[in-house]
Amino acid sequence: MRKSQKRIILGETYGSITVLSVSKAASTHNMKTYLCKCEKCKNTFEYDGSQIIKYQDQGCPQCRTNLRNEDRIKKTNSYSGAVYGNLKIIKFDHFGKNNVPVVECECLKCGNSCYIPLAKIKCGQASQCSDCGKKNLAIGKEIISMAYVDNTNIIQIQGKRSTNKNSTTGVTGVSYYSKLEKYRAYIFFKGKQYHLGTYSNMEDAIRARKSAEKEVFGNFLKWYQETYPEQWERIQKTQEKKHSR
Repeated sequence: MRKSQKRIILGETYGSITVLSVSKAASTHNMKTYLCKCEKCKNTFEYDGSQIIKYQDQGCPQCRTNLRNEDRIKKTNSYSGAVYGNLKIIKFDHFGKNNVPVVECECLKCGNSCYIPLAKIKCGQASQCSDCGKKNLAIGKEIISMAYVDNTNIIQIQGKRSTNKNSTTGVTGVSYYSKLEKYRAYIFFKGKQYHLGTYSNMEDAIRARKSAEKEVFGNFLKWYQETYPEQWERIQKTQEKKHSR
């Protein structure tokens, strides 16, 4: 059985809401809409009967929003002093786009103040101020430029190569042919793919790939190190910094 709605009396004050009159606006769901006055901020607004009873302690829509924002600001400020990457959160500053809390931060790399949405900091999308980010981006582009030689990326072949999402084996340089029921080993070098043979089991294909990496990549890295010692040293320092974070 549906619970009966409490009868709303014109001129009566419910909590912080005073009912002034029946609104001329169209009623919804067979419920009257009332013109009301908020005793907190003195603004007038419209509620139906159920809203008057439900929100009598909170007031008008704007006062309800203010209460929610106060809670959000308090929760945001609970992160004050926390450090994420190179950012130290100082305090809540304002609500940004889509009403997202934006905090004032200190960039521990350069000491500058910056203002960043808290959500971006917490998820790791932002770990430094925009100025430092631009500097790092410029350095990164320069490092990539000097690391790319003869259609080969030094950084990519030096470290662990990422596995393609479409890999049938989960191992870089090894694929499975279901029609032949065999594993194929291959390697990319200087913009070309080289076939390393087909094998009945994956372990043999992996060994062939590792052997090719050691021989092909190893010799090329040695050549680069001897030919471009200054660039090699800079690339190594940049990679060490990246992995130490």
